[in-house]
Amino acid sequence: MPMGPFQLAASLETDGEVSAADIGEIRDHPGFRAAVEAYAAANLARYSGLSLVERWLISDMGRASLSGSVAVLDSQGLLTAASFMNSPPIRSGEVSRGRARLYLHRAMANGLIAAVAGDATPGRNTPLAPTPRFRAVMTGVLSVGLLAVSRIAPEVAPALSRLEDVGFLRRASFHVGRLLAAQNLFPLDLPVRLFQGRDGGTRMLEVLIQQQAPDRVRLLGRCRASRSALARAGFVSRAHVIQTLRDGLAAGLLETDGRWLIIAPALSDDATRYYATLFAVTRRATLAALSDT
Repeated sequence: MPMGPFQLAASLETDGEVSAADIGEIRDHPGFRAAVEAYAAANLARYSGLSLVERWLISDMGRASLSGSVAVLDSQGLLTAASFMNSPPIRSGEVSRGRARLYLHRAMANGLIAAVAGDATPGRNTPLAPTPRFRAVMTGVLSVGLLAVSRIAPEVAPALSRLEDVGFLRRASFHVGRLLAAQNLFPLDLPVRLFQGRDGGTRMLEVLIQQQAPDRVRLLGRCRASRSALARAGFVSRAHVIQTLRDGLAAGLLETDGRWLIIAPALSDDATRYYATLFAVTRRATLAALSDT
């Protein structure tokens, strides 16, 4: 719930873009940091409860972007192999065409995406649809985001009771896709990609958020970081975690004094930007989906 006299804008143009003012409102809200911490905790718990192939759908930002594209294309009734291979993550270079083809092949082989008409060997333009198992994973992604955003923007709370409504989920996905297509809100070359671009990396970042002192100045300052705990949270190896931390040290985004892992201001500020932008997109897309009904 909102804290003290601080209030977000009472309404938004539901067909507008996400503005710098939208992001700033979220970032500057007194409850923002607590909302991010709650989001991180809920994401870690949700992720640990998924099966291997369900985690695979969202285990790094590339696959998460492809899964989001599936949901957006499905919301418009346009999901085919051809349209998927022309989706934004591939056009922008975030994901290679080879990796995207492997994603689609594995998702279909594991019953996460299927031909609408049940074709055993669908062609490039065969209508496809996500299965209930895929939808359940993406509903979990949305529900965790909505719960966090509702702490500081209670006007989205009515959507929490609509998460079993496939029609509402399709509308929400459509509006997320519309907003992301209109703006480059999540650039690929910013510090937070140190974690988000790696298998299990977002879960590692969420563990670091959970380990922060309550009185720190920035979202991320310094903490004690167990490599084993980071590996368990991301369902990755300790070697993978060690390499991630080494790369962060080499890039000047992380430091260590033997006891503490110290997150550079540039990485902390970019993580703040990322979560504020994510929450602003969630808020605007949700209100637009609610207004459609």
